[in-house]
Amino acid sequence: MADSVECRPVRVRIAPSPTGNCHVGTARNALYNYLFARQGNGAFILRIDDTDRVRSTEESERGVLEGLKWLGLQWDEGPDVGGPFGPYRQSERADLYQLSVHTLLDCGRAYRCFCTPEELAQERKQALAAGQVPGYSGRCRDLAKSEVKARVRAGQSSAVRLQIEPKRMAYVDLVQGQIEQDASLLGDPVIRKSDGMPTYSFATVVDEHYMEISHVLRSAEHINNTFPQIQMYEALGFEPPEFGHLGLLLNPDRSKISKRTGAVFIGEFRDQGYLVEAMINHLALSGWNPGTDEEIFSLDELLAAFSLERCGKSNAIFDRPKLLWFNGYYIRHLPPEDLARRIEPLLAEAGLSARQESGETPERLVQIVALEQERLKTLADAPETLAFFFQDPAPESCVSLLRTNRFARRHSLDDLRGALAGSCARLLEIHANEWTAASLSRVLNDQAERLGWKRAELLMPIRIVVSGRAATPPLFETLECVGKGPTVRRLQAVLAHLRDEE
Repeated sequence: MADSVECRPVRVRIAPSPTGNCHVGTARNALYNYLFARQGNGAFILRIDDTDRVRSTEESERGVLEGLKWLGLQWDEGPDVGGPFGPYRQSERADLYQLSVHTLLDCGRAYRCFCTPEELAQERKQALAAGQVPGYSGRCRDLAKSEVKARVRAGQSSAVRLQIEPKRMAYVDLVQGQIEQDASLLGDPVIRKSDGMPTYSFATVVDEHYMEISHVLRSAEHINNTFPQIQMYEALGFEPPEFGHLGLLLNPDRSKISKRTGAVFIGEFRDQGYLVEAMINHLALSGWNPGTDEEIFSLDELLAAFSLERCGKSNAIFDRPKLLWFNGYYIRHLPPEDLARRIEPLLAEAGLSARQESGETPERLVQIVALEQERLKTLADAPETLAFFFQDPAPESCVSLLRTNRFARRHSLDDLRGALAGSCARLLEIHANEWTAASLSRVLNDQAERLGWKRAELLMPIRIVVSGRAATPPLFETLECVGKGPTVRRLQAVLAHLRDEE
């Protein structure tokens, strides 16, 4: 099979079922297909496998497309961009499936199965009771043509099954290596259900052929489908593609990734403030080993480094703490201007303004972001982390923190109030154009020296009053970004609160 495929143009596909949004497992497989296609100067195709008419929804399809687009995995052909091998939704390709089913019926490789669900369930129960592997008995395989016609004329419901040829089968998997199977153990698979819809497994075979797919890279859970599908290809006279089965993406406890363990869809991670760079990097390493100690890869770097040969045969772990580490790394290494651009919509959504009281200052948010960049782990942290730059903290909260802080408590409340009042007066003397970290450092350090206090005994209370927190970026740079007006106002508000408590 490999030799006959080598001369084909590389054409790979990602074929999600729109029964939910873009799952991280789908995204990982899409990334590997995308990298493989681009490395081979081939085509990356998106097909929507929506044969499950009950569970497939337009909303889920939109979620899948949005997730893949956010990751930057742009497809060359698909339901939204078209292409020469469309349509790209299985629900719109019914004629092809019916034609292929009738081809197999006409040549004797398929037959109608009139067994009811109850009869099939009883067969399964009996096989299990006898200690046998459950499978279809083939009771309808040898029905006389006259009986089949009579049942069809009578309106009896039927599925269609492929008649498996009992033989030893083998193929070389691009990831797993040589895989063998005794086809006599497979049973005859359904290719068209009694409602007239093709099964997923059969529709996939027809689509891969007519879309000229050269390589099928999919999850290892489909290995068991491969040998029946190879017989479907053979029965239809189609050349099978090459197959590569990727280990599943699992939780650290080896359980299936589900909502019980946190976010599972790409859109959820995006909304939680994960960067696309971090998600791509983490997904790439969730099943692929670069063969070095290097962990940081951009999409362009992955295009140069990725290879199927280094994809693991075993299942891979989706390590959420590691993803968070990657996210923090990429946030820290973004240019502040870029990070500010990504954060600004989140601040606006939270009702926080990046405007100074004196008017529009586009550089201000960049300054603020540069100060807090090291502390952010996700973009979603930004509104809470940066809030005090835009909103005054509650004076009562600041006073409560002053009462418990070890530096603020080194002096009496009266002395502290006097020190804050004196500092406020000194800050008022600074001209707005000179409100810089250097000026603030000079004035406040001088104020501490005049008081005979250690620097921390004055600077920590000021930090608390201005930010409502005991931990911030360097104080003087923080005060510069907060601005003169808000800094003085916050000091005056706390002083007023302290007077009211007397």
